[in-house]
Order: sequence, then C-alpha cells, then structure tokens
Amino acid sequence: MNYKIDKKYAFILVIVAYVFSIVVRLYYYFWAKNIPEFIWNNTLIINNVDGYYYAAGAYEILHNSHVIGDLNPIHSFPSILTAVIVKLFPFLSLDQVILWMPAIFGSLVVVPVYLIGRSLKNDFLGFGAALISGIAWSYYNRTMIGYYDTDMLVITLLMFVIWGTIEWFENKTKLMYIIVPLFIILFELWYPQSRTYLLAYFFLSIIYWYFKDRSRDSLFLLLLVGVAIFHFPLYINAIIILLLLIVFNKIPSLLYNNKFLYLLIFLVILGDLFSGTLNVLMSEINAYINRKNNNILGLHYYHVYKTIREASAIPYDLVAKRISGNEILFGLSAIGYVLMLIRWPVFIITLPFVGMGIMAHKMGLRFTIYAVPFFALGLVHLSFRVSELIKTPKIYKLIIPFFLVSISLFYNIKHVIYYKTPTTFIKPEVASLNKLSKIAKPEDYVVTWWDYGHPIRYYAHTKTLIDGGKHSGADNFPVSFILTHNQIAAANMARLDVELTDKIEVQKELGKYDDNRSLIQIMMDKYGYKNPNAFLNALNNPNFKLPKKTRDVYLYLPFRMTDIYPTVAIFSSIDLLTGKVKQPVILATSVRGISNRGIVFSNGIVLDNRGNLIINNQIIPINSFYISDYKNNKFIVKKNKINPNSNIYVLWYRPLNKVLIVDKKIFDSTYVQMFFLQKYNKEIFEPVILNPYVKIYKLKK
Repeated sequence: MNYKIDKKYAFILVIVAYVFSIVVRLYYYFWAKNIPEFIWNNTLIINNVDGYYYAAGAYEILHNSHVIGDLNPIHSFPSILTAVIVKLFPFLSLDQVILWMPAIFGSLVVVPVYLIGRSLKNDFLGFGAALISGIAWSYYNRTMIGYYDTDMLVITLLMFVIWGTIEWFENKTKLMYIIVPLFIILFELWYPQSRTYLLAYFFLSIIYWYFKDRSRDSLFLLLLVGVAIFHFPLYINAIIILLLLIVFNKIPSLLYNNKFLYLLIFLVILGDLFSGTLNVLMSEINAYINRKNNNILGLHYYHVYKTIREASAIPYDLVAKRISGNEILFGLSAIGYVLMLIRWPVFIITLPFVGMGIMAHKMGLRFTIYAVPFFALGLVHLSFRVSELIKTPKIYKLIIPFFLVSISLFYNIKHVIYYKTPTTFIKPEVASLNKLSKIAKPEDYVVTWWDYGHPIRYYAHTKTLIDGGKHSGADNFPVSFILTHNQIAAANMARLDVELTDKIEVQKELGKYDDNRSLIQIMMDKYGYKNPNAFLNALNNPNFKLPKKTRDVYLYLPFRMTDIYPTVAIFSSIDLLTGKVKQPVILATSVRGISNRGIVFSNGIVLDNRGNLIINNQIIPINSFYISDYKNNKFIVKKNKINPNSNIYVLWYRPLNKVLIVDKKIFDSTYVQMFFLQKYNKEIFEPVILNPYVKIYKLKK
C-alpha cells in the first residue's frame, strides 16, 4: 500500500523528527550544566576524550599555531569544519561549538532515514524509523551533547549513500549519479576508514545489479561508486568521476556499448582491489579479531585492543539493547529487517553494516551504531506488515506502527534519562592544564597515559607521546615504564622517549620516515644493546648517557589514573623477548567505613587493627600503611610501619578517598611516589602544579 505524502508535509515530518532528536538530547545538558565541576569558561566540558583530537586541530587552525610533529590534525575535515563554524559564528567560542556540534549534526541522521521510507513510497515508514534512529541507545550515546567526534556524521553520511543507492534502484532518479558518489567522497573525507566499509557495499551492489537489474544506467552508477572508493587521494577520485560524468553526458552512446562498460567496471574492480582499499579492510578486520600480543621484529608488546572498552567484546543482550532498546524490540526489528530484504532485495547493500552491528559482541560496542537505522526501519516495516493484515481503513492501519514506535521511543528515552555520563575532565583538571599552558612551550612534551593525550594538547597546547590515536603496545610500553618504575629509570626513559619520538614525528609529518622498528628497538640500537631486558635495566643508572636536551618534559600525574593504573602497568609488565606478562599487585579501592574489625574498603576488603589485609578470609600482612591528606592547604603524609617482611603496601589518599594496594615495585614507582606521597627526587624533578586532582612535575635532566 502506498503511504507517500505531499512534499510539503514530508518536509514538516522531517523537521519534526529532527527537532525531536535534539530536544531529547537537551535532557543531558540541563542535568550536567548544574554541576559546577563540569563547567569551564561558562561552558559545559565535552564528555568524549577523543573529541579533543579534532578540537586541538581546530584550535591550531584558528590560531595559526601548528607545530610540526605535534600530531594535531589541522588538515582533517572535522577540524576544518569546526574552525569554519567558529569563524562563521564569532559569538560562539570553540568550546561551545564542540559541545553542540554532535547534537546538531548527529540528529541529521533522521533526514536520510526518512528519505529511504519515501523512496519505498512509505513516508510514515521513514518517519517512524527516523524518530527511533535519532535517539536509539547506542546512536544517542555517540552523538549526545558533548560527544564531539566523527560519529556525529558517520552514520548520517553513510545513510545518505544508502538512500541514494536505494532511490536509484527503486526509482531511477538520475540526480543520484551526483548524490551517491558525492556522499561517498564526503563520507571518506570525514571518516577515512569508511573506504573499507564501502568496499563490501560496492560488491553487494554489483551482485544486486547482476541478479535484479542489469540496466546499463545502473552499471554506470556502480562505475562511479567504484571509482569513489579507490584508495587514491580523494581529489583524484573526484576528478575521475567528473570526467566520467562529462564523457558519458557528451557521448551517451557509450552507455549502450556493453563491452566498453564491462571493461570499465572490470578495471574499476581491479582498482579497488589493488589500489590498497582491500588491504586496509583486511588489516582493520585483523586488528579487531586478532587480539594476540604484537610482535615487532622479534619483540613482544601487549595488544592495546585488549584494554579498550569500546573495542572489547560485549554480551549479546547488550548488543540488542544498544541497537533497539531491549531484546524483544531487537528480535522484532530483526524479523522486520529480514522481511524488508525479501520485499526489497536492494537492502542487500546494507548487510555489511547490519553485520557489523550484530557482530559488535566480538568487535566492540561502538559498532552497534551501524545497525541502528536499519533495525529501526525493520521494526516499523514489521508494524506495517502486521497492520496490512487487518481489514480497516487506511488511517487506522497507522495504529500498530504508532504503537510499536511509541514503545521503542519509551525504552530509548528511558536510557537517555538514565545515561548521565560525566565530562571527560572536571574544572580543577582543566584549570591545571590551562595554568600549564602559560608555563610550558608548544615544543615541550607532557608525558602521561594515552587517555589524556588529546585533552592535554587542547588545553595545555603542548606535545604528547601517546594519545587516543597513537597507542599501540610498542608506543605505550615506554610511557607505562615511566609511570610504573622508579624515578631514575623513569627520568631516563622520559628523556629518551621524548627526544627520539619528536625526531620521528617531525620526519613522519614531512614524509621522510620509513623505519618500521619500535622505539625500544631504536633505543637499543642507539646504545648497542641486543637484549631489551639488559637495556631496560641500564636505565636504573643515574649516570646513563642521555641525548642532548632540546625541550622541557613534564609528567602529568592525575588522580583519575588510579582506577586504570593496573591497565597502565600491564603494558610494561611484559617480557619483550617471550611475551609473558607478569602483572604486578595493584588494587584500587576506597574506604567505606570503620568498624571494630578495622578499616572496611568498598570491595569488602578489611584492613584489621593488627595491620593485616583480610581478603576472602585470607590474611595478608602489609609492610606499611600511608595516609595522605591536606591540612590548612598543606600536604601531609602519615606513615605506619607494620611488617618489614611484607611486600604489600597500602596507601589511602584521603582528599578524594582512594586506596591503593600495591607491591614493593609499584610502591616505588613514579606515579605512586609522586602523586600519592608527593615524594620526588629533587635532583631529577621539580614540582610545577600540585593540587588534590593533579600533580605536574618538570624533568630537570
């Protein structure tokens, strides 16, 4: 049955869906803006750490302050677009723009979803699916206010490609000759990894054409699609597409030359296979499926994907909730999606993205967003199929779709209300980095864990060693070593890492670097070591010969790293020769209260009155118990020596009620000594910023 409506009413429905998507997102804003710690410069701090990558690029564009080798993406489309918006709306600050862009841009997904329904001659199918898609669990999480990242347009651009392809095969609208390749190029420009996803879509489009279409006009569209995903610079793809459009427009008879068309499509397929697109696809699949430790020229490093939550496996029930709101709705949506495949076989082109969403249980939670719009369409389509079985007037057939859409909206809005995520940093942390920006120079390095790399580059305007985009096991090893070893070894590694890394990153940006060795291997070669363990042991020597100092190095030691400190430590707890991991003792907890037995921690562990830890009825003696606190704005440490024969230490950081239980090696580490105890080697370090949330030290060597 045809449910297509007049264009002016269609426009109104699109606007309603778009406004609805934004209004739902405002709930988080009105909750978060009332928390003072979430506000900086009268603006809510964003809640996605990776967003600072593009924000730092936009900042440098706006201030013309790029430093070669600082890793900030001044040539990336998201950074350029952000900077352009700030220029176009000078009454908005960069902080405000990155806060609101995800909601404004992310909600645009309702447009192509609606248009798909319209292409299928059912505007109400598109409208219902648009309402759901705009606020569905996982899609909302990654496009909410403050979640500034590429996700705010990834699904929108993809859906425009899918809509354009469906519109062509269903209605042969010739404007799609321009729309489809244009949005493919925009998609690739915005999100370069999209080429790998689009390759499967391209081949499935060819399969659909072969079995269901066979028209020369459709083959020409596929020709343009194939060129658009060449692994060449995008301007080259665009030029080839433009030339093809001009030639076939001037010489339309070419469309009727089968041999010529088949030859072109064959050459395009070869181009996609051998220009590098297929290789990138296979390497991406391998990165997510194969989680074994990295082996780089004989040295073993811990695989970073084992520690990234969004790339970690998740249970099937969570996959269902993130895609459709709950398990029942997921099942109904899946049935509806299959029925759509049967009714409109052109939906075969969506299988790679639905597959990615369903396979998120293996690949990681972030991939669920790819299935959201297609399962939303499936749910609404199922409701129409059921309603068609009821012999009632056309208007009453909308009751079942209305009912199912309402249920879906209820569960997804319920999640929105529940999902109160904190900001990436809080005000005292941002204030510390802002203060550091007035002390450090842009050429200087701030050494810390990769989680904080992008925010540091945005707020402190310095360089960093690792970040959310550069955090392989080989890159993480030296930084983990710095944070988990003694101060002499840490200082030596920090200077080595900074001086060598800066040269490498400068050469990479200038296109002059081709060394595939890891940094540790470069260090070993520089000092003539064959055994990595011998080299690492040599760093304990205070007289270790270091390269010439060319810039200052700062250690950024945040309180928030305490909970992930076991993960930080594991990257340098691996034997580089064998790949065996020996995880040190690190347990983060907090004090829940004090009883007649002793101090009770939040995870049920008790520190009894005799100085023993009681864990699951097991008694473990401790060496010492430290209590750190502030009194009259002065940092003080109380030490209780208990059992000198024990290898276990307990530290209670009272200002923020955090307890760390560690072994001797970690107790002596740079992070524990310099953050929890503020104890530092005065010959090597000097304090720069010290407060309950952040400790920043400057390396003297």
